[in-house]
Amino acid sequence: MLRLGAQVRFTDAEIAQARQLGLDLSGVNTVEGYSREVVRLVRLLERNCPDLLETLATALSERTGRPLPAKLRRVR
Repeated sequence: MLRLGAQVRFTDAEIAQARQLGLDLSGVNTVEGYSREVVRLVRLLERNCPDLLETLATALSERTGRPLPAKLRRVR
């Protein structure tokens, strides 16, 4: 990804790789557009695969050391 201020550009390889993950970056040219595309994917996962979304959120939380939002914390 090339970034200049709020503008972003993705290579064809990055677009193809993102497509495999469910992101369509072909028309994205701003940071805001990238964020919208990620939010679109998260909402899709929330509706159709909530367990997968929870697994991804937990893994990301563990990797970054940031706590999960209360909504995603499990009671064990």
